[in-house]
Amino acid sequence: HTAIATVVGPLVNAADSLPSVWLLVFLTEFFWSFGIHGASIVGSIARPIWLQLLEGNTTALANHQALPNIAAEPFYQWFIYIGGSGASLGLAILLAFKVKSQYASKLGKTALAPAIFNINEPLVFGTPIVLNPILIPPFIIAPLVNGTIAWIVTSLGLVNKVTVTAPWTLPGPIGAFLATGGDWRAIVLNVCLIILSVIIYYPFVMVYDKNELEKEQGLVKE
Repeated sequence: HTAIATVVGPLVNAADSLPSVWLLVFLTEFFWSFGIHGASIVGSIARPIWLQLLEGNTTALANHQALPNIAAEPFYQWFIYIGGSGASLGLAILLAFKVKSQYASKLGKTALAPAIFNINEPLVFGTPIVLNPILIPPFIIAPLVNGTIAWIVTSLGLVNKVTVTAPWTLPGPIGAFLATGGDWRAIVLNVCLIILSVIIYYPFVMVYDKNELEKEQGLVKE
């Protein structure tokens, strides 16, 4: 056990760094951009380390000690992948309420409810995001920005570090509240990150909607 801990220890420490968060988030979104389930690929490699980070926090909590780790798996779930990979709840909100093309609007209204519960396959394959040069950039940028802000806020002690693995299908604010041990500030952070993802997606969605509208009006060929 000591030998294994010695080997794995540096990996755990590296995984709990902001550059590691950037790398794992980028790889997840990169794979998704080509139609490969990035969360499954990255998660299968990182999850054993994430579990160690979470166990470190729960052990510290039980012993009334300061929580040592930020980037356990619930951190990604509730402060980065809000609405699913790509922080795509922001995309669903825009498609449901802001676009003018019939296809994008109907897709958004259909995909909004699943996205609230972190199911985003209708968006990934319906828009599609896969191999889409317009929507891939915000699909990668939004979770990277979310992760950076959430990391800084958590490291400053403005939001509790995660200690609970809440069911991943909960709406974001509820899951964030439970994962941080009932910290109401996590709700505020989660909502702010949703709003930020809407802002990041907005200019790209407007271009996407313009193209879809032109197709529907017969101005361009599909």
